[in-house]
Amino acid sequence: MIDFIKFKITDEVLINEIWRNPILVYDGKADKIIDNKLKKRITKRYENLYFTKFFNRLEISGSIHKFYNNDVHNADDFTIKKVIQVIDYLKEIFELDLEKCFIINLEYGINIISPIAINKLIANLIYHEKRQFYRTTKHLYYKIAGVDAYKNIKVYNKHIQHPTFCKENTFRFEVKSKQAKFINKLEIHTLSDLLSNKTHQALGCSLLQEWNNILLFDKKANVDEKYYNTNFWENTITVKSRNLFNYHKKKYFKQLGKSNLHSKIHGLIHQKILQLM
Repeated sequence: MIDFIKFKITDEVLINEIWRNPILVYDGKADKIIDNKLKKRITKRYENLYFTKFFNRLEISGSIHKFYNNDVHNADDFTIKKVIQVIDYLKEIFELDLEKCFIINLEYGINIISPIAINKLIANLIYHEKRQFYRTTKHLYYKIAGVDAYKNIKVYNKHIQHPTFCKENTFRFEVKSKQAKFINKLEIHTLSDLLSNKTHQALGCSLLQEWNNILLFDKKANVDEKYYNTNFWENTITVKSRNLFNYHKKKYFKQLGKSNLHSKIHGLIHQKILQLM
């Protein structure tokens, strides 16, 4: 499930030990003025992982999924066992104290085979919570919601990104945290937490909950036509009643009935999570 990760280390002794490791390759430096003071940062790299040294901390970031696959792709299923293998490997080669590696950002998600044409599915994903999905690129297979929030949701066609390494119609549903407080709510604080099955169960539950927050147009269902109108949903958000959106969302799902596209995808996500455990 886990893909991109960023964590920080503030222990000066540990930072110096890591920084001296000869396997790190110099990548560059940059200066930035913060609070009228010149702050320097230097970056080194190991494979696809970046080690950025600030005056008071070291930040390490990158896709541990790609790292596992020699930086070629992140299109296959990344099981808990594989995640633990990567963490243990990094711990060994950099002599990390995992309790001193504090997670800042985390990106986790799931790949499933869409029950309908993938681009049609993505086109009909409208809202996550009250944040509208939109395209940040020209590609029709990619959408994001909550880009300005403490977390965002990404949905896209994984096969187009990595056609050699996954099946056609592969749907990627992904949560990206932008603040540590979101991850902390899941009882995830340090790298050591990623070695626990309980943590991965929490991430799985989080994915299911975030999918529950999705508004998806199911055009094959027999529901009031207004519920397929994006302007209608936008109006429910802009009116003074803050509960109107959720009120109509409940009515919409009730009209869909139990056997609908949203619930079918929920079941597929749940099955894949169990496979990855």
